[in-house]
Amino acid sequence: MVEIQLLFEGEGNRRALSSVVDEHYTPVVDEEFRNCDLYLVDEAAFPKYRDALKEQKHEQQPVFCPVVLVRRDRAPINVSIPDPVENDPPLLVNAVVEAPIKKQTLFRTFTNLLSRRDQSEALTDELRDRNERLEQFASTLRHELRNPLNVLDGYLDRARDRNTDEAFDVCQEATDQMKQLLEDTLLIIEGDDVDTDPEPVDLAAVCDGSWDVVSAQNASLEIAASKQILADEVRLKQLLENLFRNAVEHGGPDVTVTVGGTDDGFYVEDDGPGIPEDERESVFEEGYSGSSAGTGIGLAVVRAVADGHGWCVRITESGAGGARFEIADVVRYPATDWE
Repeated sequence: MVEIQLLFEGEGNRRALSSVVDEHYTPVVDEEFRNCDLYLVDEAAFPKYRDALKEQKHEQQPVFCPVVLVRRDRAPINVSIPDPVENDPPLLVNAVVEAPIKKQTLFRTFTNLLSRRDQSEALTDELRDRNERLEQFASTLRHELRNPLNVLDGYLDRARDRNTDEAFDVCQEATDQMKQLLEDTLLIIEGDDVDTDPEPVDLAAVCDGSWDVVSAQNASLEIAASKQILADEVRLKQLLENLFRNAVEHGGPDVTVTVGGTDDGFYVEDDGPGIPEDERESVFEEGYSGSSAGTGIGLAVVRAVADGHGWCVRITESGAGGARFEIADVVRYPATDWE
C-alpha cells in the first residue's frame, strides 16, 4: 500500500487530512520524518522539513520522490519551482494544491505523481538488470577467455616449431570456443530483446550440426524426432549446443544424449547424474555452473533463446535418472504429429 506522510504544523491538521488520504492510501501522521512514497507538506511546516525532503530526494534518485505543497488560498508561493534543466538537482516541490483542499484535485495530483514514481522505479529496475548483465559479461570474458587464449598461444608456438596439423586443429578449437562464448554472453546481455526470425527447420539436421561443434569425446547422440519446426535456425543451434555441452560437462565423457518429440515441442535428455529438484530453477541463472566445469551461462542462454521464441523450458528427470529439458509451445511445421 502506498504510504503518504502528512507534514503539517499542528496535530489537528494532520489528523483531519489523514481521514481524507486514508480513503485510498496509507497516511503517515508521525511528526518524525519517515521513508514514504509521497510527501504532503504545508507552508508552515515546510521550513522545518526542507532539508529532510532534499536529502530524501537525493537518496532515492533515480527513483522519483514526489513532494506536494499545500498553501493557503491567495497566499504567495514561497518555494521556487524553476523549469527543469539537465544536470539540475531534483525539484524539491513537484506540485502545489490550495487550501481548502478539494479531494478530487488532491487525489488526481497524487495519482499523476505516483504514476511517475512507478515509471521511474520500473526504469531503475531495468537499468539495474542491464548493469548486472554487463557486470556478468565482463566477469565471464575475464575468466573464461583466458584459458582458450592460453591454449591458442601455446599451440601456435608448437605449430611454428613442428608445423603439425594437430596443433592447428587445437588452435581452431580454441578460437571456436571463444567465438561461442562471445555469442552466448552477448545473447545474455540482450535479455528479453533476443531477436528471432522463425522459419521451417529440420530439427534432426540442426541437432547433428550442433553436436558436431561440441567436444563430445566418447559421448553419443541419439535423435528420436525428425520433424520440422518453426524456429530461428541460428538461435536454435545455440540452444542445442548449450544443452549438449551441459550434458557432456555434467554427465561425463561417455554420456548418451537423446533428442525426441513431445506433444507440444521436443526434449533433450541424458543418462548422467541429473539435476536435483531444488536446483532446477537456479540452473538458468547467469553464473550457475554447479560443481562441474563450465562458463555458468550456458543454460541462461537456453532460457533466453526459448523466451525469444515464446517457448517454455522445464526440467524433469530422464528415464535413466539424468537431466531432461523439455521445450514446450513449439510450433510444428507442418502441423502434424511427432514421429
